[in-house]
Amino acid sequence: MELFQIRSFLKAAEEGSITRAAESLFITQPAVTGHIQALEKELGAPLFDRTGRGVQLTEAGLALLDHAKRSLAILDECKQVISDLGSGKGGKLIIGAGVTTSIFQLPKWLAKFRERKPEVEMIVRTGRSSEVVSMTLAREIDLGFVTSPVDNSDLRITGLFDEQIRLVAHPNWQHDGKSITELSQAPLILFGKNSGFRDYLDRTFADAGITPNIRMESDSLEAIKSFVASGLGLSFLPMSAVEKEIAEGTLAVIETNFLPPLSRKTSAIYRMDRYLSAAARAFLEISAPSAADAINVPALREALQKAAKIR
Repeated sequence: MELFQIRSFLKAAEEGSITRAAESLFITQPAVTGHIQALEKELGAPLFDRTGRGVQLTEAGLALLDHAKRSLAILDECKQVISDLGSGKGGKLIIGAGVTTSIFQLPKWLAKFRERKPEVEMIVRTGRSSEVVSMTLAREIDLGFVTSPVDNSDLRITGLFDEQIRLVAHPNWQHDGKSITELSQAPLILFGKNSGFRDYLDRTFADAGITPNIRMESDSLEAIKSFVASGLGLSFLPMSAVEKEIAEGTLAVIETNFLPPLSRKTSAIYRMDRYLSAAARAFLEISAPSAADAINVPALREALQKAAKIR
């Protein structure tokens, strides 16, 4: 197999079309077709079913897809190793992070990183914590930042900081939050059930014997804040997401002394068997000290030095 054949196959699988794959790769359609046919001949199995709307992966194509992605990812790691052995400059760093991390932490981390390593190309992908974990395991990103617990022996998990979660409402909301009964009756506006943040809140409610009165759900943090600020209900949100609104007086914190302190930990994750580039190590060193309760930076550096070794 040749790399250009693999790249043509992956692009056709991504686009679902030979024509669009050719356009994306800036080569001719017959060239992409030839690359795929060469792979099919070598493997002895068809990789695509041709349809009126394009192409669909066969069972053999699906099997090749996973291995091809991993092979190219490992090759990219090899290139990064060689780059680091030289000047240690340049290269690319791909980061995955949840929505709130992307909005409230990543900008300042990226700004500092750009000052330190302006020559490194940065790519950021957002998603739920479960999606960031999947991208990390699939070698699609170099570093992931998650806010839900992760338990996977293939990943190294470095806790960065804990963040408070508070109940917020419009400043004039008539509710003192002093009892479970009041909270059970109050209209809540929360993230959807397919988010790790919502899973955490649901477990908290169940442990406290609360049946929440959920009136609205949204996957948009900004939408939830807007609804709460309009007096439509209350919400549990991370403090980094509402500090500005609380300072401006558009939102207010309601004390919930009957609940245990609510918080979530932001952690950095990467594959145990992945080479951690100089750029990735630099980004981790930037993100750790910026935390409210920063982890032991010398210990982090020692862990990063181990991770930089080719396994």
